[in-house]
Amino acid sequence: MANSTMVMEFVLLGSPDGWELSFLYFIVLLLTYLSTLLGNLLIITVTSDDQNLHMPMYFFLRNLSVLDMCFISITVPNACINSLTSNRDISVAA
Repeated sequence: MANSTMVMEFVLLGSPDGWELSFLYFIVLLLTYLSTLLGNLLIITVTSDDQNLHMPMYFFLRNLSVLDMCFISITVPNACINSLTSNRDISVAA
């Protein structure tokens, strides 16, 4: 008989218990998220508009910025919602 234990969710142990600290984490995560989005949008805009920057290195930098925006748009809003709702569980599917 094989071991068939499957993990369905992870539990975050470092979450704060108080509302004030949870709200502070939410604000810090939100500001970090917005600054990252603005920085990546700035990189995309500058490398797209300037004709001198149409080289392979800047093409890959633009694609990296798009990927960074996609990845951070999944994890950080989820962390913001979890900090406000005091939810400490993250499902494996998420």
